[in-house]
Amino acid sequence: MAYAASFGNRLSGASSTESFQIKYNGAAWNYSSSPYKSTSFTYVRNGRTLMNKVAYNGKVTGSVWDDLRWGDKYTTKFYWKRGALK
Repeated sequence: MAYAASFGNRLSGASSTESFQIKYNGAAWNYSSSPYKSTSFTYVRNGRTLMNKVAYNGKVTGSVWDDLRWGDKYTTKFYWKRGALK
């Protein structure tokens, strides 16, 4: 089973997909016609940032590996946000 989520729109947004229930692939995009200065995504586990990527003009991607142990502190979480308006 694979999990996928996409947020925002074609000009400014982010997405996360889970591959084989062990690897997370993230992306953020922010194109020149977007009203925002940037868009970013972050993967966090147990309060620790695993990856943070920011797109200013174009698209950025990155992947993190999941922790196979059970429990909330081993859960990988995905966050995204937009920067200030231009």
